[in-house]
Amino acid sequence: MHRDSTIAVYLRFAGASLAAFLVISITFGFIGISLMRMAHEDASTRASVAYAAPLLGVLEAPGGDVAARAATAGAAMLAEPYRAVQVRSADGTVVYAGGASLPERGLPGEGASAKVKASDGHTLFVTGALVGGYSVAVAQDDAPIEAGVVRSQRALAVLVAIFAVAAYVVLQVAYWFGVSGLVKTYRRLLHLYNRGDEIRSSLDLQEVVAHLSRDATALARGEYGMVALFDEASGDMTLQATYEDAVGAVGYHTRRIEEWYLRRCAATNSPVAGTQPAAAYRQIFGPALDGEGRMLAVMCVPISMRDRTLGVLSVLRDAKRGGFAQEEIASVEALANQGVMAVEQAQLFTKVRSHADEIELSYDATLKALMAALDAKDEVTEGHCERVAKLTVQLARQMGIEDQALVDIERGALLHDVGKIGVPDAVLKKPKALNDLEWEAMRKHPLLAGLMVSKIGFLEGALPILLYHHERYDGQGYPFGLAGDAIPLEARVFMVIDAYDAMTSDRPYRAAMSHHEAMTEIASHNGKQFDPDVVRAFAALMSSRPELRHAGGTRVLIEHDDDEAVA
Repeated sequence: MHRDSTIAVYLRFAGASLAAFLVISITFGFIGISLMRMAHEDASTRASVAYAAPLLGVLEAPGGDVAARAATAGAAMLAEPYRAVQVRSADGTVVYAGGASLPERGLPGEGASAKVKASDGHTLFVTGALVGGYSVAVAQDDAPIEAGVVRSQRALAVLVAIFAVAAYVVLQVAYWFGVSGLVKTYRRLLHLYNRGDEIRSSLDLQEVVAHLSRDATALARGEYGMVALFDEASGDMTLQATYEDAVGAVGYHTRRIEEWYLRRCAATNSPVAGTQPAAAYRQIFGPALDGEGRMLAVMCVPISMRDRTLGVLSVLRDAKRGGFAQEEIASVEALANQGVMAVEQAQLFTKVRSHADEIELSYDATLKALMAALDAKDEVTEGHCERVAKLTVQLARQMGIEDQALVDIERGALLHDVGKIGVPDAVLKKPKALNDLEWEAMRKHPLLAGLMVSKIGFLEGALPILLYHHERYDGQGYPFGLAGDAIPLEARVFMVIDAYDAMTSDRPYRAAMSHHEAMTEIASHNGKQFDPDVVRAFAALMSSRPELRHAGGTRVLIEHDDDEAVA
């Protein structure tokens, strides 16, 4: 996760949380303001009811004129902030009305309150009360009540705003620190995953140890890194790679080393950290570590699989920067754990590749021995197979055939006549023309070659040349009578080379043609026996590479010489 994406995530959270805080604050503000108004009005109502209570004694006193008593008591009660008093009997008759004029109807009942307009235009806060069977309406000036409500609401709004801002800031700080820690952990894990994925994708041991030394140095903020492999059989520690952060260079080695921390780490199969004199590592990193009394902080982590240690991954830095923290050691351990499979598979691949090279050399040696046996059977064509194999590869490369196919082409060219082992010597070496039965035996040798090598897996790619090198472009060849592009390209390439070598080589029954004569003969069969594209490519190759040409003299073609251009 890049820094820009982290900031984007934080900004999204900040925006979302700000919107949420605004909604919550406004909601609580409205609720609080409403409750505040209700509380003020309720307090005013209770005050009015309490204010009207003294009328009880006056109205319920025996004898006398009730209206007069109510008038006397009501008049005494009219004082700020009370502006009007109205008393009604149980039947609704107004017993007393003093102060501002109140409407006769629509006044609030017992314990209720309402705002009404007085005759002078002022807004009054009227509260209803029940006193001894009389309904009393007490009116207060609404302005002081409203002013108190507004002051309380403003104070509440300020408190809500301060609380919301403080809570928002605390939440953002907590989120930032929390996200920063998670992002840091995420980046470390992502870095480890990417490095591990890159390391595991390689089968080259040098590339693997180079990645380990470089990445471990970066993870632990070191100055130097190195990888040494441990051989359990011999007990040797072999330095494989070193890395110097200052120059960003990886060095490759294959030499034994002896260093106490490396040995201790390999022996205990556990991390080792401490300080060492820089001079102890001068033999590994050179004069860059020179400095009198200089000390290095050293960390060694085993590259191990279960209980088996394959090697040690080490990081070093100047001790003045402090020792390695546990988090740094854990990061390098995680990298080593990811790299252990890569190290093992690279070592195995190196061994397998070495064995495969040996096997392939043995295969090629076997093929050459087989060709030598064929040459011994027919000394007339001695060396023919090796010559056509080399020249066929040159022409195939000239025509853009991929390199991985050239090995199969070379083997096919080497083996193209192996089927003649199954042809009787009397037919193969007959100096005169062959009869029909003898020609039938001769024309079977491509099929015999195919049968001989079809069960040999590594020679499967050679079969096109073995089976089809006596087909003709015009479809008049054998054994299948294929024509044009139905004949594999490698076989069409080989046809030209096979004919050219046969024509420019001496035989007991005729002398070799010259290069120019052979090229003229091939050109005369262009589009009939040979693929025109191959003939053009062959002519271009011979023109640019004269050292590939054969020299010879005039000769007479034998009819049953199946290597000739004219059969």
